[in-house]
Amino acid sequence: MNTVVPGRRGAREGKEPIPPAARKAALAGGIGTFIEYFDYLLFSVLTVYIAPLFFPSSDPSVSVLAGLAVYGAGFVAKPLGAIVFGRMGDRRGRRATLLFTVVLMGVATSLIAILPTYAAIGVTAPILLVVLRVLQGASSGAELQGAVTYVLESAPRSRRAALASWVNLGTGLGGASGALVAAIIGMTVSPETMLAWGWRIPFLVAIPLTVLAFVVRRRLEDSPDFQDLVEKNQVAKSPVRDTFVTYRRILLITGLVGLAYSMFGGLLGWLVPYLTGIRRLDPAPIFLAYALSQALGNSIVPLMGKATDRFGHQRTIVTAFTVSVVLMVPILGVLGTATSPWVLGVAITVFIALIAGTGPPVYTYIALHFPVSARFTGSNISTQIGAALGGGTAPLIASALVLAIGSPFAPLLVLVAAAVVGVAAVLVAPRYLAGTDSPLDGVGSRAALHEVRTG
Repeated sequence: MNTVVPGRRGAREGKEPIPPAARKAALAGGIGTFIEYFDYLLFSVLTVYIAPLFFPSSDPSVSVLAGLAVYGAGFVAKPLGAIVFGRMGDRRGRRATLLFTVVLMGVATSLIAILPTYAAIGVTAPILLVVLRVLQGASSGAELQGAVTYVLESAPRSRRAALASWVNLGTGLGGASGALVAAIIGMTVSPETMLAWGWRIPFLVAIPLTVLAFVVRRRLEDSPDFQDLVEKNQVAKSPVRDTFVTYRRILLITGLVGLAYSMFGGLLGWLVPYLTGIRRLDPAPIFLAYALSQALGNSIVPLMGKATDRFGHQRTIVTAFTVSVVLMVPILGVLGTATSPWVLGVAITVFIALIAGTGPPVYTYIALHFPVSARFTGSNISTQIGAALGGGTAPLIASALVLAIGSPFAPLLVLVAAAVVGVAAVLVAPRYLAGTDSPLDGVGSRAALHEVRTG
């Protein structure tokens, strides 16, 4: 089985050729997460329209905060999805699970498009909205990390992070496409029309996209690593128990790394509502700037995947968090004062590049710490506990800090906290996990301890 990820040593030995099946897996993983996150991130982009319709208030900022709370409800559901679908992935296979999650996301998103508002059915409207958002969250609880797991298990060991980064790229481009559709509709119809029914159109796009994702994933075979488990009759009977008991130390370290990245990445959920709801900037050009910035900012993702394969996870993660803290200071200053969509677009591009670039090393770091038999469960739980605690609350905390402190630099507190947690966890991991069954770079042996530090 493929269980070792090289650092610098692997790069010196030369890159392995990429089999057609590995390329197909990476492409399918990217397409699937593109569609999942087109659906999932639409809510954040369109919060400025959804919030007053489902949470009416005389103060627009209050409605925005309520909308962000519903956005956070999706993150709270992520751990449940990680447990349910994580177990399914380790028991029934990666392919079947990823088929189910993408269909669930598509159905929930499509139902949001036709949901009556508070004016039509009263308090039932926000309740149903929360339910659908929870279903979205449960679906995404096993999607991104699960797709990364599927791809890296199908890839040559010296190309794992590079190929798995296609999954992260699909996530970013999916969010960009959702914002672009919202921008086009926002510039095509009047603000009144957009508020009345125009916001529903992007959610309806989920229907054909879901069909496409289902067709693409249905043609895949399961990962070679999982097929190997099946052939050897080594499929775990209780991967959830194994994760929390046998691999609890691995879960702690990877959970902290997941928490740190989710706190950082969760600021994306704060960005558009801050600009359109709190700063009261015109939504349509902001949506367009955000969409273009997503496309440009995510161009760094494949490079960070290659860097992870070249320099190793520890170095790449520590560098990414450190650089992000430094560069985010001027970026937040621009986001809090600029009004030009072009100037804001540059700032948003760098903002997104910092977050997106940290993704490839983090997601592969988490997945590769777990043995194959519990990898789908363990890696998803690690990621989604962090997402619930960090990603779901980060937009709300950042918005509340800005309103309370009155400074556009307030979200920097969230980022600094994330960086401290993430860097500390990565640095202590080699010694803390020595003696465990973690297969990443051979953690657990003294020789491998040196490799993790240097590679």
